[in-house]
Amino acid sequence: MSKRIIKKIAVIGSGIMGSGIACHFANIGVEVLLLDIVPRELNDAEKAKGLTLEHKIVRNRLVNDALTKALKSKPSPIYHQKFANRITTGNLEDDIAKVKDVDWIIEVVVERLDIKKKVFENLEKH
Repeated sequence: MSKRIIKKIAVIGSGIMGSGIACHFANIGVEVLLLDIVPRELNDAEKAKGLTLEHKIVRNRLVNDALTKALKSKPSPIYHQKFANRITTGNLEDDIAKVKDVDWIIEVVVERLDIKKKVFENLEKH
């Protein structure tokens, strides 16, 4: 029997569970691609800076905020802050094609069948 080696994973959904899973895999040396949806509207800080929904910082806000929150939680799911460098963030519109380079995809989106179906249809294309 051959062994399957997992070097890189994608986690789809960056909520409490998704960002925690991403951290735990980063802890054991696995590269992680953490993806979430694109925000539908600007927050007040983004409006004040003159950003639009097309700016990358806005498009990745949800995933970056979720990961930052996880890394700051007590206890933190990451053993050492440098392990967080193994996690790359992105969104499901701009970065979904990157899943073609991973060994395993873990889906942890909201428990709604219509949303899960759409996510899997998009993933299957890549």
